[in-house]
Amino acid sequence: MSEDTKKPLNTNLQANVQETNNDLIITSIDLIKQGLPVYLMQPETSIPYKGSRGHLDAVSDEIQLRKLFAEARTNSNIGLNLNDTGIVVLDIDRHVNNGFKSLLDAGYKLNLDDEVWEMTPKSGAHIFFKVPKNVSVKNLKHNLLDGVELLKDHVTVATSSRMVDGKEVAYKHFGGNITNCSVMPRWLIDLASNVPKSGDKQKKRVPRYSIDQRIEMLLNGFTEGERNNQIMSFAGWLLSIRNIDPNLVYGLVQKINSYSAVPLPDKEVNTIFRSAYNREVKRASMGGR
Repeated sequence: MSEDTKKPLNTNLQANVQETNNDLIITSIDLIKQGLPVYLMQPETSIPYKGSRGHLDAVSDEIQLRKLFAEARTNSNIGLNLNDTGIVVLDIDRHVNNGFKSLLDAGYKLNLDDEVWEMTPKSGAHIFFKVPKNVSVKNLKHNLLDGVELLKDHVTVATSSRMVDGKEVAYKHFGGNITNCSVMPRWLIDLASNVPKSGDKQKKRVPRYSIDQRIEMLLNGFTEGERNNQIMSFAGWLLSIRNIDPNLVYGLVQKINSYSAVPLPDKEVNTIFRSAYNREVKRASMGGR
């Protein structure tokens, strides 16, 4: 084929991409250049597009990324697949539980001026840390304190946005490239590695998901990659309410699953729910919540 008969490369792709927010594309390309896999979510949410596996479909190539934007043709939210990056995120909430206060009450101090971090739409914080080579990510806890979690699999990042009180509010980034973040401090490693043992003073049951996250499940469905855990946690949370009808809870779980981006088969939902029910029955018989 001669030069004058060649078609321009990716003409439609480029045109479609132009319909998206350029800041999102520029930021996403920069993240990929840092070696951080990127995936897209529905606008103003943390919900993957239908047919997507969320962070498991993250891409590390600019051409693949532009193809995703071209297919979406909308102002998608963007997230990072943290798996195998050696990076975790300290997620501090202040919407339901004030995680900043929890850290202070526990004797931990943070200076955000020294960190790479992002302000979340509800005035919380995502603080990025490198995991030391002698620390296993899979052995680190997710729930640390009230309003404080450690994200190890995926995270929504700027310039994504969420709806807060009827207004679109964006994530805001501070501190330079994510890959230039600090190494996890010793106190955070200890906090994330501390598993309560028999005889410890900590007896309170620590929930896997916050109330805010459970409400989001109720509104937007269960998230791909988290569905089993979310159904187990959501069902257990409701079943722990005194005198609630288990059939009502089961029906609600089925309903939420039905409008999830990628619903689980009914048989699997039934198995998870039965497990949650049996766990709550056992806990109640032992006098616990």
